[in-house]
Amino acid sequence: MSTSSAPQRTASVVPGAAFPREGRVISLVTDRLAGSAAVVAGVLSLATGIVQALVPQTVSDTIDPHVRVILAGFTISLWALAVMYLGLARHARSSWGAVVAAIGTTLLTVGTISSAVNGADLEFFPAVAMAANGLWLIGGIALCVSLIRARRVSVWVALPLPLLQLPLLFFSQLGGGTVAGLYLLALGVILLTGRIASRAHRTAR
Repeated sequence: MSTSSAPQRTASVVPGAAFPREGRVISLVTDRLAGSAAVVAGVLSLATGIVQALVPQTVSDTIDPHVRVILAGFTISLWALAVMYLGLARHARSSWGAVVAAIGTTLLTVGTISSAVNGADLEFFPAVAMAANGLWLIGGIALCVSLIRARRVSVWVALPLPLLQLPLLFFSQLGGGTVAGLYLLALGVILLTGRIASRAHRTAR
């Protein structure tokens, strides 16, 4: 009687590596939804990267019509990235990094939308962009570390997450979106095919 009940007490005290992690927000974002979001962000990043590489942007205070289209695509990709981050949080040891990164990308869309609508960057754009990019970077680093420590996602899949800002922002005029787009498409396929989920199940055992 006592022998059979001991494992039950151990199981209840030490839940192990529960898969997937749940939370009020991340429980709503399945791998399929996160994968679809990654594919959307990847396609848009790839498309805008090609356009920016082929059509150089002129230096002007006003925003050209084709740049407005780029900003619209970039805005949608930022929303998709937020969903992707929240989905990846289910495989991390902590979800706060993903939430911070998602807040950062969503906050950045306040600036991109206002610029696209008004045809020029408004006065508050630098402050919003600085705060948003900081949150995005900090969250991306934290999520990357948390994913690696959880050992549920390949290191090579997690490592590029904090580096997404480089091609998407700093090298965007050189067509950096193509590099980010290819990575996001690969990550989306991995999520949609269940490879991360299967790896997580094996690690949790």
